[in-house]
Amino acid sequence: MYKEVDWKVKGIYKASAPKIYEEIISIGDSYTPQQIVDRARDESTELHKCFEWDDTVAAEKFRCEQARSIIKMLVVHQPEKEDGDGVPIVTRVIVSTNEHNNHYTPIQVVVRNEDAYQKLLRTALEELEAFRKKYRNLSELESVIDSIEELLRGD
Repeated sequence: MYKEVDWKVKGIYKASAPKIYEEIISIGDSYTPQQIVDRARDESTELHKCFEWDDTVAAEKFRCEQARSIIKMLVVHQPEKEDGDGVPIVTRVIVSTNEHNNHYTPIQVVVRNEDAYQKLLRTALEELEAFRKKYRNLSELESVIDSIEELLRGD
């Protein structure tokens, strides 16, 4: 068990991260999102504080999540370009243009705007750094992690 469980981003949830962690792991050795929601239905749990229980509000938030999913699934196949394994490159046609994923812009617009392009590049580098931190202990990814570190250093 971890000593200091905390929220990655503070202020999003009005609940105790250590208590949430304890409630989730009390479900078992593995669990589904549905099991977590079911546990959170109990108003006495700390988890209950993390969910929207007004069905009208929750439904609208869910539709917004569906819209995000739709945006993320729109791609263009580029058969004339291939990755190292000979697989055609697929590129998203609309990208998030802020850190809260609530504003999106067509990639064609982003690449024509230097500020937007630099922001997208910074976001990509931040995501690589997050990947590096998350998977740095997996020896099978050592060469990938080394490449990411080299890129982040600007070598």
